[in-house]
Amino acid sequence: MRALFSGRPRRHFGFGNELGSYRNQLHELTARIDGRLAQAVDDIEALRRRDLDPDEAIGRLGGHEDALDGDSNAMMEMMAPEELHGLHMEYEANLERALRGIVTVERGCGITRLRHRPPDDEEPHVYYKRGHANVTHARLRMAEIVEVLLTWEPGLPAEATVTTRMERQRDR
Repeated sequence: MRALFSGRPRRHFGFGNELGSYRNQLHELTARIDGRLAQAVDDIEALRRRDLDPDEAIGRLGGHEDALDGDSNAMMEMMAPEELHGLHMEYEANLERALRGIVTVERGCGITRLRHRPPDDEEPHVYYKRGHANVTHARLRMAEIVEVLLTWEPGLPAEATVTTRMERQRDR
């Protein structure tokens, strides 16, 4: 009996502390990012419906972009457990995709300022639509990844694929 409890503590105890700390940081940061992306999607949607002036949209989107840049840097500085590095990096890549979507919408807003642009030109709306799709799809994928990162248990595969999502839904 004594041999069972003697010796050095097992890795999983230290790993649990590391994982718990990572999850706390991740939860806080990703909640903030998701909220900011939701605001950006709402602003882009208002722009697409012509309920928001492009000049006002540039100011709002610039604020979203600046905040998300800071959050992106914080995300890169976080140290994920080794088994989660791939998913963590995929989250970062999707955050970059969302930022590119915001920049695409800003380009569309910039086109509206061109002096010789015809009044019925729909080109800016193509940029709005493309940017909206990028931000929306990146946000959806990021939510899937965060769910796996927050619920992953050591010893299980760290995957956020369609197959694993379908298996989780089937098991519920």
